Amino acid sequence: MEKKNNLLKDEEIRQLVLARLSVLSEDTMISVGSDGCFSQDELIESVQEGDKIGNKIAEIEMAWLRSFKKESL
Repeated sequence: MEKKNNLLKDEEIRQLVLARLSVLSEDTMISVGSDGCFSQDELIESVQEGDKIGNKIAEIEMAWLRSFKKESL
């Protein structure tokens, strides 16, 4: 459980999430539940800072990537 809550402490995961966010359209807004809507720049900043929203985005991205692994098995 500790690992899941601190995904952004792993530099490879942080870089992967930042790379995925960097290809979003600049006018894209992403809703993160009751925390609000965030622009590409706001999400990148949150990931770089490792804050609550950044960690949530990392969890979402990792779950999305894991879904491909499950489908290919």
